[in-house]
Amino acid sequence: MKVVVWDNIGNVLWGMRAWDKWDAVNRAQLLAEDPDAAEKVMSLAEMFRDYPLELCEVHTEDELAAALPDADVLIVHKETVPPDFLKQGRNLRLVQHLGQDYRGVPVETARAMNVPVAATPLINYIAVAEHTWAFILNHLKRLPAQRDLMTARAYKEDGKWKQDRVSGLTLARDLTLGLLGFGEIARPIARVAQAFDMQILYWDIQRFPDLESVYGVSYTGWDELFRRSDVLSVHLALNEQTYGIVGAREFALMKPTSLFINTARGKLVDQDALVLALREGRLDGAALDVFTEEPLPFDDPLHALHDLNKVTLTPHSAWQGHWTHIRDSQTLWLNVLHLVKGEALEYLV
Repeated sequence: MKVVVWDNIGNVLWGMRAWDKWDAVNRAQLLAEDPDAAEKVMSLAEMFRDYPLELCEVHTEDELAAALPDADVLIVHKETVPPDFLKQGRNLRLVQHLGQDYRGVPVETARAMNVPVAATPLINYIAVAEHTWAFILNHLKRLPAQRDLMTARAYKEDGKWKQDRVSGLTLARDLTLGLLGFGEIARPIARVAQAFDMQILYWDIQRFPDLESVYGVSYTGWDELFRRSDVLSVHLALNEQTYGIVGAREFALMKPTSLFINTARGKLVDQDALVLALREGRLDGAALDVFTEEPLPFDDPLHALHDLNKVTLTPHSAWQGHWTHIRDSQTLWLNVLHLVKGEALEYLV
């Protein structure tokens, strides 16, 4: 069976390495989390030892067009498949997307061809969503300041709690969460916000009316999102149209009490404009896992703001977790294995 993989990021195959292909540090961490890790980490060859595959990785539309006519399975991650290209896959039995936000797949074309489309979830994206919520609660509950208070033993006076020991604590339920982009990372963030009874707004280049009631979100315009959000979290893809899309104009629209979060890509944001807004007190804070230049230079002005608890910085680690890529890859390839074995497919669109 010929399987064509179009994934210029590499997540489709990243987690399908044999146990001895992972370095010692990763193996130790995997074993610490699960003593049976060596048995659960499986290579592509091991998973399909009874069902040999012809694996064809492509990186451009031209390569895709050349590979599709005799392909049985097409696997896609963060790419857009032109409908006319898909029509050339006359032998296709499955289009498998890595990630549940499958907007790059021409689903209607696949349906007309009677080819099923499956979209498996990305645990990697769930990890980023969790990280975003860690940023939000860290800020609303002023955890850095509270840690400093406890470290300095400055929380009591005359044997009692100091009356003014903590200031600025905020209830999430009193705030409006703004999601800039409503893809696969933003959606679980919205689900948690529902649990806190927050008002949730989103902007995306595409509106998702069918999802708005599911996630309790309301669509709004670009400017309105920046104006109304108490917490604004960026979840856009980086491309020619979005490079530097958030700048001084957008920060000028935001409330001086608001928190700005970016766990997407650093180059989406004019970082100098963000630093200036924070220095001038036009934002209450920022939380960043990504930066214009990576790794972040030691002398970057963001470090000084971090030391003052004006920003929270993490080293592009939101996506990390030793099992994330293994689970992502295995879930996808197990679905392909279902196809090969004639079993029911999962995660069908």
